[in-house]
Amino acid sequence: MSESAVNTNNKIIKMATITESLQIASKHHRANDLTKAEQVYRQILEKQPNHPEALYGLGILSQQVGKFQNAEQLLNALLQIQPNSVKGWFSLGNLHQAQSQLPAAVEAYQQAIALQTDSAPLYNNLGYTLQLQGKWEEAVACYQKALELQPNCTEAEANLGNALHAQGKLSCQQQAQYAALNNQLGRSRQQAKDLKNAVACYRTAIALQPDFLDAYYNLGVALQEQGDLEEALVSYQKVLELNPDNGEIYLKLGKIYQDQKKLSEAISAYQQGLKLINPHYLKAFVADAGTEKAEEVPITPELPQEEVIVRNYKFPKIPAVAASEKKRPFWSVVIPAYKRTDYLLECLASVLAQWTGEEEMEILVMDNASTPPLFDLVNAIGRGIVSYYRNSQNIGLAGNHNTGIILSRGQWIHILHDDDYVLPGFYSQLKESLENCSDSVGAAFTGFDNINEKGVFLSKGDIFYWYGENRGIIQNWLLQIGVTNPLRPSAIVIRRQTYEKIGGYCSELSDLNGWELCKRIATFYDCWYEPKILACYRLDTSLYAQKMSNELFATGNHAVFLRRAIEITESYLPADLCTEITTNARSYNFEYLLENRVIFPLMSGNMTGALRILQEALKIDRSPEAVAKLFAWLTKDEAAPLRNEIAAKLLAIPQENIPDNIPIELKSPQTAIAP
Repeated sequence: MSESAVNTNNKIIKMATITESLQIASKHHRANDLTKAEQVYRQILEKQPNHPEALYGLGILSQQVGKFQNAEQLLNALLQIQPNSVKGWFSLGNLHQAQSQLPAAVEAYQQAIALQTDSAPLYNNLGYTLQLQGKWEEAVACYQKALELQPNCTEAEANLGNALHAQGKLSCQQQAQYAALNNQLGRSRQQAKDLKNAVACYRTAIALQPDFLDAYYNLGVALQEQGDLEEALVSYQKVLELNPDNGEIYLKLGKIYQDQKKLSEAISAYQQGLKLINPHYLKAFVADAGTEKAEEVPITPELPQEEVIVRNYKFPKIPAVAASEKKRPFWSVVIPAYKRTDYLLECLASVLAQWTGEEEMEILVMDNASTPPLFDLVNAIGRGIVSYYRNSQNIGLAGNHNTGIILSRGQWIHILHDDDYVLPGFYSQLKESLENCSDSVGAAFTGFDNINEKGVFLSKGDIFYWYGENRGIIQNWLLQIGVTNPLRPSAIVIRRQTYEKIGGYCSELSDLNGWELCKRIATFYDCWYEPKILACYRLDTSLYAQKMSNELFATGNHAVFLRRAIEITESYLPADLCTEITTNARSYNFEYLLENRVIFPLMSGNMTGALRILQEALKIDRSPEAVAKLFAWLTKDEAAPLRNEIAAKLLAIPQENIPDNIPIELKSPQTAIAP
């Protein structure tokens, strides 16, 4: 083969890799997983700095996250390479418009129109920019041109109506029509996470129709998501003026008061909302109103601490439910809690809204020795329904989980952490699937959303990308969960008999005990997947939470737990799958530590923590391939401090400790890992 042919083939391979990377970046971008999308876009631009699609994608992403200067640089770089890029000029116009740089926006839109004269969105956006400059007649002409090109363009039609309204040219009937259009457009903008324009649309709808209840509601939701809580309160109060029996609004008020640390107001709002939306709750609330309030905080009873052996490893035993004439509920919802009050009311309210009586569901709050106790807060909205237990001392996360499971009587158990919550339909939809499913099913899970500390959507849970809409028993689940965990506790329910057979949570694995339990379940049972998004898992992105997370990873303890989770699982995996799963788990998690976790101690200058993570990574996978990856990683700029540290340690070894003649023995490549 000629040298030119080799070069051509290499180029094709590189282009194929970049094309695949761009598809991955676009997928993350569409899913609003902006961090991952940005990483991949930047990786592409490292290899090809002038790649137009990567420049465009990263430019749009930069605008989304408010990095306007960076976005402008990227879009201008794209237009230097492709001056006839319509989407480049269009996006640059949108960027200028968002920053109120209106003349520059007009110029960019006109450049785009000169290249593509039949685009309704271009004329619409140009019209809106002209409208913002008070050029009404020119704006109206642009909107009419957009509608001529695309008669069903809702945005252009709404903008035309708004322009005519500003000039006093609409009848009352037309005002109502355009109010509905603006409300529809606002929902579309909100779904696209364009909250600024969504709020503007809702306000316009209200200006056109001052008694438009749906627009007030949508405006409140958008403002709340923006973090403008006081304005959201005003909007929600207006909804209640128009419809005093709207229970959902009271729940949203409760969430706002909770975020503002106004717990008394939050309790009152949650109570009122739950009474309005759930007749079962109302009945229980009224029945309990006349009973005497408990003076003493209930203490968790002493429970036997026994073990069950699964193949070669011991786990905490979960005894069977004691015989009783009382019917067992279908659900036991166990809410572990410790000190935190930030989200507990919201978590409880999400469950209580779906509570249909004690015959169907029991709710247990397991307070892990909080000081002061959480009893009064739980009782405020859960009295007469929720069973509260307070441990006399902190027994750890796994111990608290297991205690709640032992105290439960339900057929299926849901461990719901106090900062997470479920969405409407979680319990009813899962029950519909589970009450008729095979006894081979030991656990089930739903789709879920990742949210931040303010409750704002961040991304869909990874399980959505794994299985999409494929409802039912997951095939080859063990091969996948055995390598990494895409699940979160809020989305998982487990049959109580499963716990009774294979035991509870392993206490030595800290935050990875859930992954190990899922692997243990998958070894002996089938797992059911309910694809709808029915739960929310909170990722605290605050600076304090990031600091605490960084400190956890900086110690290297997480890497130790990861290694032990793999080793424990290896003790009970099926013989025919054990080698495959363990090898894949070791390889995957070696790379995970190398690419995602060593950086935390490095950022803080903690060389000891970084070296410990590398040490644990090599204990996980010491194969020649892993060692080669480690040496390749050490050549990166970010690893420079660690390279220097390793070199210093080597130089510090006393000369007399190094033998003059080091015998070399050729061995076959090592593939097995000694714990």
